[in-house]
Amino acid sequence: MRSVSPGRTRKDFLDPPEAYSQPKCYVKTGNHVKNIQCHELAEILLSPERPDLQVCSESMSKCVEVRSSDKLVIAEVSGSEVFANVREGDYVKRGSKLAYVITSKKEVRSLRSDFEGLVVLVHEVPASRPPKLLIFIREGGISE
Repeated sequence: MRSVSPGRTRKDFLDPPEAYSQPKCYVKTGNHVKNIQCHELAEILLSPERPDLQVCSESMSKCVEVRSSDKLVIAEVSGSEVFANVREGDYVKRGSKLAYVITSKKEVRSLRSDFEGLVVLVHEVPASRPPKLLIFIREGGISE
């Protein structure tokens, strides 16, 4: 078995499973930054009493501000296989491709956005069959 050197960043199919890590989610309220589980972040965003917060993506080095008064829309994607075409912090326009779905008949379909705004979170619902993604979009302009 091949080992991964400490400074190596490239991931390929020969890397051992421990070379991959789960995404990290952060919430910033005021000056306080808290590392949380991504499923907790989805629950906070779905809460009717959502606080003002910033959702930060470590992989993108971006934060998206979400106020309690902001309108969030959720695009749900499910199928035999689902692949997100957007990441946290991406700006999407009406008609932008959000994700690709491979159906049980092995057809490839794409989901397009009905909304314009910033992607706050791409959440893979754990243990759902068929696989499901929830894409949270803060509706509106690109102002942060």
